[in-house]
Amino acid sequence: MNIKMVYFALKLFTIFWAIGCSNIQDDMKTTDTDNYNHIREVAWEFIREKGWDDTAREDWQSAVVKQTIADNSYELLDPTFVGKEALSVSFKDRGKVVIGTPSILVDPATNEVIGYMPGE
Repeated sequence: MNIKMVYFALKLFTIFWAIGCSNIQDDMKTTDTDNYNHIREVAWEFIREKGWDDTAREDWQSAVVKQTIADNSYELLDPTFVGKEALSVSFKDRGKVVIGTPSILVDPATNEVIGYMPGE
């Protein structure tokens, strides 16, 4: 009888542990997304300064942010960033456009635009 209680308690503990860990991961995803809002804003301001905002949707908060390595496929404002980690920010286009909105490359350490990839 005692061994059944031990197994039951072990199963119950495992279930609660798994549920707790899955909630922590969801919280981390939310926090991670929120941390990129400033990066999105910096990239959107660069888009506006260059006059490229006429092809992009104005809901810049939904832009996709990905970690990447700066390479020669980007037009780098400073060539010393080649091979370094950066954040690529991609905005959604308004609709069918001939040339898409460029992806913006941001330095995660300084939150400054370091380059862009022309839209296709």
